[in-house]
Amino acid sequence: MASSQVPAWPDVVPASSKGAGMFVTRYEDVSQDGRIALRALSNGIGAAVWRATLLRHPAYAVLRDTGILPILARLVLEGGGGPISVGSDVSAEGTFVLTRAVDARGEARMRIDMWADMTGIAGCSHGPGPANAGQSIPLGRMYAEQVLTRPFAPPDQRKVSVLPEDHGLEERRADWSVPEGLLALPEGASWIEGEAGGEQPDPSTTVFGVGHTDSNQHVNSLVYPLLLEEAALRWAHQAWGAAPRFARFVELRYRKPFFAGETCRVILRGYRAEADVIGVLARFVAPGSEDRPHAYARLELAT
Repeated sequence: MASSQVPAWPDVVPASSKGAGMFVTRYEDVSQDGRIALRALSNGIGAAVWRATLLRHPAYAVLRDTGILPILARLVLEGGGGPISVGSDVSAEGTFVLTRAVDARGEARMRIDMWADMTGIAGCSHGPGPANAGQSIPLGRMYAEQVLTRPFAPPDQRKVSVLPEDHGLEERRADWSVPEGLLALPEGASWIEGEAGGEQPDPSTTVFGVGHTDSNQHVNSLVYPLLLEEAALRWAHQAWGAAPRFARFVELRYRKPFFAGETCRVILRGYRAEADVIGVLARFVAPGSEDRPHAYARLELAT
């Protein structure tokens, strides 16, 4: 993976903030050509950051005991190479860092930023092995921003700008970017329909059920990439006809959650990044509230 759209790791990271772990691919994680699906890459942060480092760090107990929890606000997933077989081990290396960012109103916002890189051993599920069988290959990268908040406090006490003095984490400074900034055309890309084109709603809507939710009592964050990939494939199919396209990059900015029983629609606009890569910029909205998106996203499809 020579080039990457995932934010780079910090130059200096304490050893106590680095970790490594493994997870095993399931049938639904590996495509027909042996590449790993984007949604499966999120297991890397769980293995290398959450379980291997953050949950064991003294700071986590300090924050938890004062009602402060990290809530996912930004997720970036980028696929790598292959092929790998179903049931193979994926190795993940990751890190986290405490970040202070100042928003547009001049207010400090505290985050836990996380990175993970995944590698695996080339192989295949059926038939003869590939030419690179047995070699270590990069499978993907991911990045996540988790805003520290008090989700169960009264509304006027949920925002966190100051942490307990004994948290024990080194702090870095970073710029705060607004979620709607994700709708800007990426550098080097061009609108497929030209400047005169615009957004268009996906013809399908999604009614969220309990099966879309998790223990945080709202729709799980990994539901969004799958819904967006399906909407992007419908759009690409209508524009160019059938082709075996596969999501290789996605970035999401979460503004507010959806809940079971609510309805969602994706509004998107297409662009071309490279000769064999097309992408969409998208908003997840509730019908009738299109000007108040729940999430913003960018996804790229390749063959």
